[in-house]
Amino acid sequence: KSITLLDAPGHRDFIPNMISGATQADVAVLVVDASDFEAGFESGSTKEHAMLVRSLGVSQLIIAINKMDTTHWAEDRYHYIRGVLGHFLRTLGFKEEGLFFVPVSGLTGENLVQQAETPLASWYAGGTILECIDHLEPPVRLPYQPLRILISDVYQSQSTGVTVGGKVEAGSVRL
Repeated sequence: KSITLLDAPGHRDFIPNMISGATQADVAVLVVDASDFEAGFESGSTKEHAMLVRSLGVSQLIIAINKMDTTHWAEDRYHYIRGVLGHFLRTLGFKEEGLFFVPVSGLTGENLVQQAETPLASWYAGGTILECIDHLEPPVRLPYQPLRILISDVYQSQSTGVTVGGKVEAGSVRL
């Protein structure tokens, strides 16, 4: 299994970079802030990023609920965020089996690679971020179907003319 991770920043100034990264993605990790979830969800870019990755064909999404250490690993906070965000993601067309919610602390590294030994262990029985990545289903490729390319960038230069960048969704290209 080969996995390539791309970091697509979430700040509004970097939306074009996020779109470029998301066009190449088969799956995505959406990081939300547990300490300030409402601001990111209501007026921030959380909804926008979720809509963008879904519209670009991503059907599996890991939701890393970050900064859980600042909420003292509050189970009710996790379930609140999971409920609100889960409902929204299902309205976008994500299926329940394609959504993985993981409480983490990026600062301390808890629940990223190894199971946390904090109060989280008393109520969370799910996997770490790494375990969730390992359980993602690889996309089905259709090499014998008609060519379908998701075009993400078009470049124009004096030496090469027009260059198109994108992801082959179906079919194949011979060079």
